[in-house]
Amino acid sequence: MKLAIKEAEKSLTNGGAPTSAIIVKDDKVIATGWSMVGVNMDPSGHSELEAIKNACKKLDTLNLNGCTMYSTIETCSMCLGCASWTALSKIVFGAYKEDFPGNAYNMSDYHVEVEAKRMTPPIEIAGGILREECAKLMENIENWAPIT
Repeated sequence: MKLAIKEAEKSLTNGGAPTSAIIVKDDKVIATGWSMVGVNMDPSGHSELEAIKNACKKLDTLNLNGCTMYSTIETCSMCLGCASWTALSKIVFGAYKEDFPGNAYNMSDYHVEVEAKRMTPPIEIAGGILREECAKLMENIENWAPIT
């Protein structure tokens, strides 16, 4: 998770939101992803999706079974769906969506821990890891995911 936090800091210095995801297989980092939403004007450019795409390319497969994704923020439903589609085994995340008031993604009653159990196969979830450090990344960011 500490590496994901460092990657989130890099994302911010490169014009992205301070979020990131890394994917690990066999104790090796195989992919990283930064938020590219505002950079590319692409609403699907979430750090988790960028990491998943990069991992699939690196491994030359759409099957990420045996991989763990570390994300600085709670995985949204779009990213969870993609993780399920690639059979990602586990997601570890830091801050919850409730941890930052500027979060435009406010799907009522959505909690990744609940939804991941409904996936086929279910995805193991560990949330709140280094939660305060991950939430702190977003504390001065306003309107980071604008809905117009």
